[in-house]
Amino acid sequence: MKLRPYQQKNADEILACLARDVRGTLYVLPTAGGKTAVVVRGVIREVVNLGWPVIFLVHRRELLHQSVRTLARVGIKASVVDPDHDPDPLALVHVCSIDTLKARKKRLAGWLRTIRLVVIDEAHHTVAPGWQALLEMLINAQRVGVSATPFRGDGKPLGALFDEVVRGPTVAELTPKWLCPAEIWAPWTPDLTSVTISRGDYAASDLERVMNNDTVTRLAVNQYAARMPGEPAIAFCVSVDHARYVATQFSAAGWQAVSVDGNMDPDARDAAIQGLASGRYQVLTSCEIVSEGTDVPVVAGAILLRPTKSVLKYMQQVGRVLRICHGKTRACIIDIAGNVELHGLPEADRVWTLESGLVPQVHRTIRCPKCHRRFAPGPFCPSCRHEFRYWDRPAVPMLTTMADSAIRAMPTADLERIAVSVIDLNRIARVKGFNPGWVRHATERMRDRQNERRRA
Repeated sequence: MKLRPYQQKNADEILACLARDVRGTLYVLPTAGGKTAVVVRGVIREVVNLGWPVIFLVHRRELLHQSVRTLARVGIKASVVDPDHDPDPLALVHVCSIDTLKARKKRLAGWLRTIRLVVIDEAHHTVAPGWQALLEMLINAQRVGVSATPFRGDGKPLGALFDEVVRGPTVAELTPKWLCPAEIWAPWTPDLTSVTISRGDYAASDLERVMNNDTVTRLAVNQYAARMPGEPAIAFCVSVDHARYVATQFSAAGWQAVSVDGNMDPDARDAAIQGLASGRYQVLTSCEIVSEGTDVPVVAGAILLRPTKSVLKYMQQVGRVLRICHGKTRACIIDIAGNVELHGLPEADRVWTLESGLVPQVHRTIRCPKCHRRFAPGPFCPSCRHEFRYWDRPAVPMLTTMADSAIRAMPTADLERIAVSVIDLNRIARVKGFNPGWVRHATERMRDRQNERRRA
């Protein structure tokens, strides 16, 4: 199976980084864009043909076996390193559990020094101390990190471990040819004023009180019945108890529903996820388990029942339903958590850098008071055609909230994307030391972008 044109381009760019001996390359592509296909077919297969020993690092058991199957499909037999298996001395490619390697890194130190390339799935986890200690032992290996969300909830940037970035197309650029258009429904927004913040996100114990009750759950069930009855959907919940209760209520309403959590037998959990793919179940409820890496293309809906301040967590959840699949025309997102209002539409352009992480932005959306559709600012609701007179009010100028040091470190192209006025452009020019001619050309580009948005 051939790579898509953008995937082949990205694979060639990653291989060029390896050829230039770049120590750490970060590859960024949205969830469902085919990151694993790029690194497996376009990168690992090429370096294996050169005789390079390769490690594919994953942080969850489900991803480990999923990666082994993906490698097998392109003719690469990978050995597994997990709690039950040590490295196979005859294998060139190993799919490894990060926890196993961390626990055995001293015993496996000699083998780790033979590795030429380490591919890190979900690379936004790598700033954690356990990851860094392990990567430092791979002294002869170049690293390729793969992520749809190259920023962390704790704000730590990824520049300490990666030197260059290969950027794939954005969600907006992949839609609708390679990703399903997202359709957002926001029937209710929870009052979170009494919820405390812990480690940068809402405290789960307080969220449980707000979200795990009959009123909210009944709303979720009714919205599912109204917006996507019978279609496969995942409900993202606050806790294991919340997920189990939501599944019980969906079942009571006549839908085939099941809850999965980390306490389940792994085979039973896998069977439940596969049951959603096969049609045995219509609704799967979960706390954390299916937010990252789970690949079930047929899933058409996400029911957001877990408010979060984490852009990463939000993007991982909505990304589960954006995959294209035969007969699937849209991804239906029922937001009962206020997440889209806080973080923006899935296709919103998010600015980040290796040096500073995610740049805070306001992604303005409109919620229709008649049908509760949430959408990008425009004169009419795309569903019921309700009219909005003041939809084009100026966006919040994000550059005013940024320090000069942050502007100095950020790539100019990213700064231009968040500039909304000539004042913004003049500030960029002053901080970066650009001449007036740059401001003139940048102003023309900004107006072209604004006109394109209005025409859209």
